[in-house]
Amino acid sequence: MMNVQMMNVRRFAILFPCVMAMAFAHGGLILAERGKASDYVIVIPAAASEAVRYAAEELRDFTEKTTGVRLEIATDVGSMPPKAIVLSVADEPDENDGFRLKVEDGRLRVVGGNERGVLYGVYELLERYAGCRWYASWHTVTPKREKLEVPETLDVAEKPAFTMREPHWYDVLKHPDFAARLRVNARSWCRTEAKYGGEPCRFGGGLDICHTFEKLLPAKEFFDAHPEYFSMMGGRRVKEKTQLCLTNPDVLRIVTERVLERIRKDPGARFYGVSQNDNTKGCTCPECKAVDDEEGSRAGTLVRFLNALGEAVEKEFPDVVIETLAYQYTRRPPKKTKLRRNVVPCLCTIECDFAQPIDRSPYCHNIDFLSDIKGWSAQTDSLLIWDYTTDFSHFPLPFANVHSLQDNLRFFRANGAKYIYEEGDHKGRHADFGELKTWLLAKWMWNPDLPETELLEDFFTGYYGAGAPFVRRYFDELHRRQLEWSADAANPLLIFDGTENPALTDEFLTEAAKWWDGAAAAVKDDPACSYNVRMGAFSVDYARIARSAKLVRFAESGALSTEENRALAQSLLDRMSEAGDIRLSLGSDDARVKRWRGIADGSYRPAPITEGRAEVEERYLGLSCPGRHGAFVDDPLAEDGRALKLFNTHFEWCATFGMDNGVFKPGVKYTLSVRARAEAERDGEAFWAGVYDKVDECGRGGIEPRTKDVPNEYRWYDVLTWEPKRSEYLWIGPGRFGKDGKSAIKAVWIDKIAFRSIP
Repeated sequence: MMNVQMMNVRRFAILFPCVMAMAFAHGGLILAERGKASDYVIVIPAAASEAVRYAAEELRDFTEKTTGVRLEIATDVGSMPPKAIVLSVADEPDENDGFRLKVEDGRLRVVGGNERGVLYGVYELLERYAGCRWYASWHTVTPKREKLEVPETLDVAEKPAFTMREPHWYDVLKHPDFAARLRVNARSWCRTEAKYGGEPCRFGGGLDICHTFEKLLPAKEFFDAHPEYFSMMGGRRVKEKTQLCLTNPDVLRIVTERVLERIRKDPGARFYGVSQNDNTKGCTCPECKAVDDEEGSRAGTLVRFLNALGEAVEKEFPDVVIETLAYQYTRRPPKKTKLRRNVVPCLCTIECDFAQPIDRSPYCHNIDFLSDIKGWSAQTDSLLIWDYTTDFSHFPLPFANVHSLQDNLRFFRANGAKYIYEEGDHKGRHADFGELKTWLLAKWMWNPDLPETELLEDFFTGYYGAGAPFVRRYFDELHRRQLEWSADAANPLLIFDGTENPALTDEFLTEAAKWWDGAAAAVKDDPACSYNVRMGAFSVDYARIARSAKLVRFAESGALSTEENRALAQSLLDRMSEAGDIRLSLGSDDARVKRWRGIADGSYRPAPITEGRAEVEERYLGLSCPGRHGAFVDDPLAEDGRALKLFNTHFEWCATFGMDNGVFKPGVKYTLSVRARAEAERDGEAFWAGVYDKVDECGRGGIEPRTKDVPNEYRWYDVLTWEPKRSEYLWIGPGRFGKDGKSAIKAVWIDKIAFRSIP
């Protein structure tokens, strides 16, 4: 603990030289001294809010942890003690969460612009002068100090760069006390407790920050009677994965009524989201197309629609803000129509390269984004940014974007962004440098100008302890390699990348594993840091086994020996069990975990390749909503006695297989086939299957066989012939319903899939 204390003192000397100089030059106020009763009392208003009372308790408790001295908490009833730490809200509160730390007449005053500001001022005091650090919900550093002392000339004021600050990562979502200590003030899908200052940017009425068209006007409720309410694509109205026809007056009427109804039931929120569904099927009917053509953007119909909605809402709720997405096909702002003051766009960076700062990457989508953000910021002073900070296909996979985080936030600030939402792994702990990214994002959302070098040193030393030099060596080399590779516009770092990132060679991953082993040896007697190192190494080990244990291997790529694979798989499984809440991707982890278990116990068998053909058993397919969409069942008709049964209760793309599960020879075409059978009820679609590209957001081809062509016996069905890309995946779903809303099959069974190379 003494080593941690000395390291913190050194870091403070770097981070806050002016404050430290004042403390030594002019003396200071000793608020608490080990072994002595303190003359100082924490004073709060008699009618203090829960947040101010909580701030006092946090100051008392962490002062005791660092100095052993427990300060008294009193109210301001009667005369003020001559030596007091006074917590209060400013006479003229504001929304910016700022605070001021000021020594005046021998008293230390912590004055918040609002009640959250008081709480954040206390945390600043504890960080600066007590050396407290909150690196993760499970890893707090509270060094032993002889004194808690502040300069007698102290006068520091701070306010955050952004009104809404949300690093949407698991640890801050699950632990509101940790979120408050990082000065995170928004969690969009829940109410924050009063003791943390509430949530100033709450989304109300069940209308979240994204994809609410389906909530407000669901196709399953309206499409059969009113197909004209929904997207026209290729000359016909679309029911599945659709959007709304935004030029239809009845759509505007219904949505307006339902939005107002939701606001009345849940008043008091800042935002109510009205935004497109998560697909690219915007309406192209003649009326919508004419508007979008006139506006030079497919956001034209959206903005006109929301302006009309905003006008109606404003009459009853003048302070409510309607939030919407500027996302994918609506990312470009319209040329003519301007946003109403109560309509706020949420501009999304989903297509961008993240190896480099958004405004410096040569990647085409980054270049386009520059003009888009300038266009939207010219229309509003309340721009909301939805940024992305991890690989959503593989949360643990090395994703070297840390050096871009600060510059991106500076870029957003320079372009007028007021609200920031940084999406990361919100499903579980220990994504690639997840704790570091959460901490840095919180720091830079508050102040994007805090120096990166000192913050990185602070975190690595405090979180990894004696293992820090080894982890830092890996971190630096990882980012150097990615930046070098992505300097070419053809090599972006994207958020749905697969495991074959050419910047990270097999040789590098082998060396990286040795660095993590060195870190583990350095902290073997430090349980807290040992855990952090063990979980940090999960990232490299995940990449190594993902590459070596490919189900389909038409080309070799650094395969480990069977013995190494078995040990590595078991180690990954053990760490998942130890942590309890590690998630591997946005979707189901079952297929990957099942594969690791098979590798560990020796039952895993990669697809055998015979004359350019490889077959993959059904158990390696991913299944969404097991038990609801389908199940893995015994089937005597299947070759191995097992099959994936897809239920007739839906027609979702429920069974999937990612192309990053294979190593394919570049430039070679392959035919992808599915071995299936269907039990028919009547004539109709038996199943549908195809390949979809997550990056390009388009299909590569597929089939839609009808029941008359799919007997109740297994046969092979060719899906398509093409050159696979790691960003693509096979999808299979039960047949789509007929006009009566019913399925034509009782069930579909999948026995296996196969790839065949085409010379």
